[in-house]
Amino acid sequence: MGTIVNVSIIIVNYNTLHVLLPCIDSIVEQTKDISYEIIVVDNGSTDRSIEVLSNDKRLTLVSTRENLGFGKANNKGLEYAHGKYIFFLNSDTLLKNNAIKMLYDFAEQYQGQLGAVGCSLEDRQGNRIHSYGHFPKMSDDFRILLWTPIQKGLHLYKAPVITYPDDWMKVDYVTGADLFVGRQVLDECGTFHPAFFMYFEESEMEHRFMSHGFDNILLNAPRIVHLEGEGGKDGNASKFLRDTLRQQKSEYIYFKLTEPRWKYYLYRIIHPILRQTVWLNPNISWADKWKCVKQLFVRIKI
Repeated sequence: MGTIVNVSIIIVNYNTLHVLLPCIDSIVEQTKDISYEIIVVDNGSTDRSIEVLSNDKRLTLVSTRENLGFGKANNKGLEYAHGKYIFFLNSDTLLKNNAIKMLYDFAEQYQGQLGAVGCSLEDRQGNRIHSYGHFPKMSDDFRILLWTPIQKGLHLYKAPVITYPDDWMKVDYVTGADLFVGRQVLDECGTFHPAFFMYFEESEMEHRFMSHGFDNILLNAPRIVHLEGEGGKDGNASKFLRDTLRQQKSEYIYFKLTEPRWKYYLYRIIHPILRQTVWLNPNISWADKWKCVKQLFVRIKI
């Protein structure tokens, strides 16, 4: 094993060179008074990423030669990490201050068992954006897919109020865009579950952290911009299919891993009823609707 550093920064890249390079620049420019390494795991990019990153002395490049998905690629990066802490960072992010040092100092000083730490993310304009959430529940689908559309149709819907801390607060999970966690916690609780390709993998991992008695924390002081929607393209499939089908399958995996078996199978039976918004949407082609139908009955192997 190489020299131990304070933090190993692991970034997964899939055709995101245009945002990845500014991300790396921001890490180098903003990070002070702490030892770190940058590990980029390339998931089979075709945008000259390998050519460019191979000559970048600031980082260690790991090439998978195929798209393993988010969780598996991060796990691959862990094999090369020497840090006491691991910082899983999206390629479409920009550090605006010494965020990594702030996360590290908080983790070192925290009085309790610390799981994952993330910060209040912002967009280019400095507005706070999705940074944390509650663990998914099967009842959420009833609310989101059935009850909320009814409320909106009756003009009775009120968006939930999202709170952010002045300093820090405990949360169920922080988003995978900026996930700071001790290597010891990963050794005890496990890393990203390999069943996931994308979506829900950080929720499931942090669910394990909490089940082992660790706290997941949202921290206010670090400033990180998340450029959602400015990453790379992912094949030729429509955005609807790519996002909806992957999210739906990952949701099934999450519930199968975290809920009693009887509850999971009951949910699978009821779930097609909740997806009526898909069947009734005139903007979705019949071909896409049929693919969604098949997805509803896919067998989940863990």
